[in-house]
Amino acid sequence: MPGTQDSATSHLAGRPQSIDPESVARTALELFAKHGYGDVSMAQIAEEAGIGRKSLYRYFASKADLVWGGLLEASAISDEVFASAKQEGLDLLEAMHAATVAAFDSLPDPEVTRGRLRLIADQPELLAQASMRMGKDSDRVLRHFSDGGVDEQTAPYLALAFGTVTFAAWIRWAQSADPSPKPYLDNAIKVLRLP
Repeated sequence: MPGTQDSATSHLAGRPQSIDPESVARTALELFAKHGYGDVSMAQIAEEAGIGRKSLYRYFASKADLVWGGLLEASAISDEVFASAKQEGLDLLEAMHAATVAAFDSLPDPEVTRGRLRLIADQPELLAQASMRMGKDSDRVLRHFSDGGVDEQTAPYLALAFGTVTFAAWIRWAQSADPSPKPYLDNAIKVLRLP
């Protein structure tokens, strides 16, 4: 049946109409759970997701990018919520907390985020990348604290503490069966104090 073969070949050779990065991440997480993170290649992820390797690499340069991608993409929403919270009169920590909760609310698929965070917590190679991967977010938090009047000696420590307790809250949520990280984030913010 040449017509069927030509049709199938042209479908495989053609570029997909669109790629949903969250769907690709979900596929990769399933493969990692089944075979182990170290034993899954980018080629296997592309094949299982039904996309070409070049297409996969356009979105994710490596397996680590695939796992970390999507976790740090809610900063624009966070910034908007932070600005609104400040205008409403919340103190800096409350405003940062509101922005963090808004980031969760903006996630397209919280279960993919949970899977990513679990994998990061379980893989030393991925966990070791946390400070590098979260650098832009840390800089943003530092800027908010500095712009909010925290002195230049204290702001870096406060930003680091905020990032650390927030990340720990996200990980604790990911390792639970709870539907929302909000209680974990609420508890995390309670350990911090403004100077």
